[in-house]
Amino acid sequence: MTKHEFHKTQSNHCVFVKQYNEGDFLILLVYVDNMLVVGQDANKIGSLKKALSTSFAMKDLGLAK
Repeated sequence: MTKHEFHKTQSNHCVFVKQYNEGDFLILLVYVDNMLVVGQDANKIGSLKKALSTSFAMKDLGLAK
């Protein structure tokens, strides 16, 4: 995740955060073979998913319930 400028949190090694200059952020939670992406900007989330899909086989399950 460091390749995508994410930083691992000190409190949990499965949580990564990327902060942008304009105050936006993305949080990526990883558990075994699942990921949950949280953020305010749908375009940034889409860009992250596209970038990750080049490195991993992924299936988008849509919005979290």
